[in-house]
Amino acid sequence: TTGGEAFGVYAASKAAVRSFARTWANELRGRGIRVNTLVPGPIKTPGITGLAPDEEAARSLRASLAQQVPLGRMGEPAEAAAAALFLASDQSSFITGTELYVDGGLNQI
Repeated sequence: TTGGEAFGVYAASKAAVRSFARTWANELRGRGIRVNTLVPGPIKTPGITGLAPDEEAARSLRASLAQQVPLGRMGEPAEAAAAALFLASDQSSFITGTELYVDGGLNQI
C-alpha cells in the first residue's frame, strides 16, 4: 500500500501478512510446506462496493479504480482464484516466501 490517509490499520495488516508468510516459509520449509501470499488489486467484490454509500457512488468508485489499473479494468474474482490455484498447484512447486500480485500491474507499472 502507499500509506493512504485513513488506511493505517489496513496497511499494517498487509505488512503483517507479508511478514508472516516469509517467516512461515522459512520455518515450514523442512516439512515441505510452501507459503506464499496473493496481493490483489481492485477486484470486483462486494467489499469494494461496500465502501460506497449508494450505487451511484459505487459505480464512480469502480470507474475510478479501473482508471488507476494499467490494464484499464478491475479484476474478476475468478482471476484472483486462478492465481491462488496456481500457488496451490505443483506448477508452483519451486515458489515459496513470495508475493504474487494480481493487480493488473497497479503496483508494478
